Amino acid sequence: YQRRVREAVVSTQSTGSSGINAEYGEGIRRALRVRSTCNVATFSMLVLSPAIVLYKDADHLLKNHLTQAKEKGASSWLTALPLKRLNYILNKQEFQDGVHLRYGWQIKGMPSLCSCGKKNSVYHTLDCKLGGYVSMRHDAIRDTVAYFLREAKCKDVRTEPSLLPVNAENFSKQTNTQDEARLDVSAVGVYAPFERTFFDVRVTHPNCETNVYKSPDQVYKEHEKAKKDLYEQRILESEKGSFTPLIFTTSGGMGPLCTILVKRISRRIAEEKKEAIAQVTNHIRTRLRYALLKSTVIALRGIRGKADQNHTSIQDISFNLIPQRNSYEIP
Repeated sequence: YQRRVREAVVSTQSTGSSGINAEYGEGIRRALRVRSTCNVATFSMLVLSPAIVLYKDADHLLKNHLTQAKEKGASSWLTALPLKRLNYILNKQEFQDGVHLRYGWQIKGMPSLCSCGKKNSVYHTLDCKLGGYVSMRHDAIRDTVAYFLREAKCKDVRTEPSLLPVNAENFSKQTNTQDEARLDVSAVGVYAPFERTFFDVRVTHPNCETNVYKSPDQVYKEHEKAKKDLYEQRILESEKGSFTPLIFTTSGGMGPLCTILVKRISRRIAEEKKEAIAQVTNHIRTRLRYALLKSTVIALRGIRGKADQNHTSIQDISFNLIPQRNSYEIP
């Protein structure tokens, strides 16, 4: 059994990290066929050592993807039922792109150059602001968070609430003191009665140039600190409320403060609907994961650049059945 399992899983070891990326799935399928010949304990013991070998021989980028795939909630989209009413539906191309993103595999069919003029890649498409896909991904998470705050019976849930005007001299230089400053979501009664809590969402790509050599904990810590530097002092002193930055990654992970919020909302919804907390938590994580996944996959192949110059604006179109004329003379 040991020889058969090792040969099935580690057969691609000699091909290097690229061979592991290409044939890892086939090796696992062969190992699962061997699984039928031994019990669970023996199979787990035999597979553990080859899996460690595969991880050690992988390059840094593949290790990052495997680490990110192990985060809580990152794999929930693979086990969820395809329910249309919850928008848990992916077509064939979207599913394949999601799997390729999960393991850092090359995605075929992408243009070599982006409309912004830079060399195109998977990581560039997730960071490029041209086309509005970064904002769409951010807004999808914002609206999902606001929805679950309402489901948790929080009061006065608002999206993009404006802040009270302040005097910039009374705050640190890092604090955002603009009069038009807005946060993403606010609600009353999340952590304490009559207290308004403000939330600001940030979705970052963990494999971009600035994050590729950082652990997930470092990425979350840095982005949470950056958000707190911008808004926490103003919220505490001017709004007399509390502030929570919600940090997500395109791989499906979420920061520590976001995890605390999910647990808090899950407990309140479970008490209200008489459901198990674990099931409610899984549902919230899955909804957030699908919001991230669908908005991320769309950005890979979405159209970018300027609109067609020959396109007629809707303001210039007459919806009358008879074309408008200034004169009824025959042209």
